[in-house]
Amino acid sequence: MRRTNIMATVADTRCTPEFVSMLHGAGMDSVRINSAHVNPQSIASMVKIIREAAPGVRILMDTKGPEIRTTNVDSRFGEAIAVAEGSRWNIGSSVDSPCISDTIYVAMEAVHRYVKPGMTVLVDDGDLEFLVEEVKDDHLVASAQRSGSLGSRKTVAIPGVELPPLPAVSERDRINIAAACEVGIDVIAHSFVRDAKDIEALRSVITNPSIEVYAKIECAEAVENMEEILEVSDGLLVARGDLGTAFPLPQIPMLQLRILHLCHEKGKGSIVSTQMLHSMISKPQPTRAEVSDIALAVMEGADTLLLTGETAQGAYPRAAVEVMRLTIEDTERCAIPRI
Repeated sequence: MRRTNIMATVADTRCTPEFVSMLHGAGMDSVRINSAHVNPQSIASMVKIIREAAPGVRILMDTKGPEIRTTNVDSRFGEAIAVAEGSRWNIGSSVDSPCISDTIYVAMEAVHRYVKPGMTVLVDDGDLEFLVEEVKDDHLVASAQRSGSLGSRKTVAIPGVELPPLPAVSERDRINIAAACEVGIDVIAHSFVRDAKDIEALRSVITNPSIEVYAKIECAEAVENMEEILEVSDGLLVARGDLGTAFPLPQIPMLQLRILHLCHEKGKGSIVSTQMLHSMISKPQPTRAEVSDIALAVMEGADTLLLTGETAQGAYPRAAVEVMRLTIEDTERCAIPRI
């Protein structure tokens, strides 16, 4: 029996009985549903499929929280828009306008009012980086600092900018949480938690008392208020993607260790997420560094390790779960004391 559980993200487009059963057979213990890409109808459908295909598997849904995302990519460009290093882009504000070949829309009001030339806009956990060159009357003009691709509804971070306060629970969250309570999801992980009040706001709209609440630690305020957040939560999720846009990357390993030690000390649950087997999105085998990362998280005492893009849209989802399971088993077999 493994002490460390495996959670896999399942996208609504992949949520078939065959796919869920395949991941469960490979070692998946729990499923994550990313509410940024679903609605109440798809939540209900996914939970039904998961319960039938993998009885006993726990289901976690994370919320949007007080975060900022891009809008959907215009359907004319398929699932993603290519971004070339050095290319110039307009960055504007809109809830409904789709992103197109030279324009990225951010779902917040008047982004141009808060940003100055020389600042950086990070998209999709920092995979895309844009340097702001000009501030126009209703948008920014920025240059891409590296090549990549822009998909729909990707996270946006602007280091050094104090953005307008956002509600802890958005209207979209309220709708999806109501659906999650109705179908009996096991855990809700709240995104971009800033303090204990954000968790209390989340609990106030959860009508099913059996649902556990985890706080995603992914911004500077959450790290600063970590202990008080944990006091009102059932556990913490180390969201290394956005955490890596809020802090210099070399600090992320020690932040992870601090969070896991705090959870262990308080007897609360812990989840480590993001890029655990990132190369397996497109390759059948992991890097040596990735399996070492899994082993280290096990030795640090993480309760659950979460696969995201590897199973949500990756080319080798079963292999990713198997690699994680075998790495966990071999690490736990050594009976190495927790760090």
